[in-house]
Amino acid sequence: MTVEREAAGQTARLRERVLPWLLMLAFALYFGWKLKGSHFDWAGLWTSVRAADVRLIALAILVIYSNNLFRAMRWAVFLRPALRAAGMPRVPWWRLAGSQFIGFAGLAIFGRIAELIRPLLVARATGLSFPSQVAVVTVERVFDLAAFALLFSLNLMLSPGLQGLPYLHRAGLSIAALTLALCCFVAAIRLAGGTLAAAAGRLVGRMSEGAGTQVRQKILTFRDGLNVIDTPGDFARAAALSVVLWLTIAASYVLVLRAFPAPVHGLGVGHTVVMMGFSVAGSALPIPGGSGAWAGNSFAMTELFHLPREIAVSAGLMVWLVTTMSVIPAGLIFAQIQGVSLRSVARRSEAEEELIGR
Repeated sequence: MTVEREAAGQTARLRERVLPWLLMLAFALYFGWKLKGSHFDWAGLWTSVRAADVRLIALAILVIYSNNLFRAMRWAVFLRPALRAAGMPRVPWWRLAGSQFIGFAGLAIFGRIAELIRPLLVARATGLSFPSQVAVVTVERVFDLAAFALLFSLNLMLSPGLQGLPYLHRAGLSIAALTLALCCFVAAIRLAGGTLAAAAGRLVGRMSEGAGTQVRQKILTFRDGLNVIDTPGDFARAAALSVVLWLTIAASYVLVLRAFPAPVHGLGVGHTVVMMGFSVAGSALPIPGGSGAWAGNSFAMTELFHLPREIAVSAGLMVWLVTTMSVIPAGLIFAQIQGVSLRSVARRSEAEEELIGR
């Protein structure tokens, strides 16, 4: 049984590594087929790229770098309860900045297998356990989702220029409702996680005892992760930093779009936040480098804002390079300073994730 389980685990790991590259190949083939069918003007694409204002793009990169600093500040807030419980002093946020840059650089280069580089490096730097920092990632995602949903929904409801876009206002209301439901669920887990875990475990256990045990354990793990916030002041700080870091992402989008000539230059802040929504949806695809975000940006500009395909593809590509790939040089520099091998920590984080999942 042990040999069979190990073989099944190796097959699953191979599938997880190969699937993203197959998806990328399928995406590239589909994208190329669409371009060929639309008589894509490659000369027009390169013309729009050359016309972009390099100064604004450089400024957008600096702004997106500041996003990692705000993430380090928020992570420092999440660390406070664990450090207090261990009798350790607070960790200044600048000690965590390197882990953010290295982690996102690894994610851009290696894809999902590098997803837990940040908690691994923070655990090493602080002496806290790796599972406790994985819990921080879970809570971080909840704050990110809530902050982005707030900005996206308010943008759709308050931007008159978006009134004519199909389905978007309904989407904004749906996202707001889902976010409210998520917040209620998180609050319920925080206040009565043990009771809810036992009830969910019994319910699912009627169909499969093993599945019921897993569901109960995952809810309890999530409840324990929520312990990274234990005071109203820390919650307010984390929430404010979450909104600020998403505003920096929006600012970098605006700067990149302003760098291009008309009609991209004329897109307003409201259009930018809509693009961010499509980018977030695209980046959820398990494609290496988060290149699904590029597809989301390009789709929004062509199908919703009716921009020429050539300039939409070039601007969407530049937004993706700035917001996702530009962190790689800084991440490599921090890795050299801290004596970290990106490839080795990516593999280590993947191995640690498998151990936690067992």
